[in-house]
Amino acid sequence: MRLIRTSTLRKCGVVAASTALAVTGLLTGAGTAAAGPAGATNIRGVDPGDTDLMIERLCSQETSLTGVYGALNVDTGEFKTRDEYLRDVIGLWAPAGPWELFRGWCGYAEASTWSIKGDTVRTSRWIGNKGSADDKETFVSSYSTKTFAKKSVGGSISLSLAKSIFSGTVGGSAGYEWGWEKESKFETRSEKTVPPCRQVAVTWTPYQRVVRVNPVFYVEDYQWNKGDGDRTVHSWRDRGYQTIYSHGYYIDGISDKLLPSGQPDGREDKIEEKLDPKSCTD
Repeated sequence: MRLIRTSTLRKCGVVAASTALAVTGLLTGAGTAAAGPAGATNIRGVDPGDTDLMIERLCSQETSLTGVYGALNVDTGEFKTRDEYLRDVIGLWAPAGPWELFRGWCGYAEASTWSIKGDTVRTSRWIGNKGSADDKETFVSSYSTKTFAKKSVGGSISLSLAKSIFSGTVGGSAGYEWGWEKESKFETRSEKTVPPCRQVAVTWTPYQRVVRVNPVFYVEDYQWNKGDGDRTVHSWRDRGYQTIYSHGYYIDGISDKLLPSGQPDGREDKIEEKLDPKSCTD
C-alpha cells in the first residue's frame, strides 16, 4: 500500500509537508491491531460514534501550519471541530469531562484498485433505413475519456482535492491504464449494414480503472483530563498507534483506461431499433 501525498497546503485537510509525513512513519503503523492502508489502524466499530463521518469532517478542515484539530466525546461519540468545541463546549482549547482533544495531519493512502466497465454511451447519430432491402451507411463515432471522483460519506468531493489525490503518478500500480486527467479522444468512420425498417447507431463501452484511497489521520497530540489534570500522549487514545482511519470512509477515483498508444480502451458495438412499419416501404 502506498501513501498518497500532496505538495501544497490545500482546503479539505490535504497534508502539505511531505517531510512532515515522512517523519511520522505512516508506512509502518504501530500497536497490536491489524494494520490497514499506510499502516493505519481501523477505528470503525471500536471507538464510539460515527467514525467514518468523524474522519471526513476532521480532514475536511482547512489545514493550518500546526495541522488539523478535533474533539471527541468518548461517552456519546459526538465529534466537534476546534471552532465548534470553542463555541459549544468551553472557550478554551483544553480537555473537559468526556471531551478528549487531538491534533495531527491528514493524508490519503491507496487501499485497492480494480477494473470495471463504464456506462455504455451512444457515440454516433441514428441512421434509419425505411426501404425494403439492406442499406450500407458510413457511421461517424466520437468519444472523449471521462474522469471523476466520489466519496463514501459527506458531500461531493472538490475538484481541487480530487486532483491533488489522483493526478501525477498516483495510480501507478495501474500502469499505463490509469488515465486520470489524461484526456484522450477518438473519431472513427465505419461502414455498417442497416437492415430494412431499422435504425442503427454505434455505442462505446469504456473500460475503467478505480483507485480507492482511505483518508488517514496521523496523531501529533492527544489529550484528556479525568479530573486529575491534563494528560498529553502521542498516539490515538494512548493505545500505541499513531495513524488511524475508518474503513467505511473512502474516496474513489474513476478514470477510463488508456491503451499503450494513448487511445481509450473499450468496446464498440452496433445497436438496432425497429422503425414504425407504417413509415417503411413494403
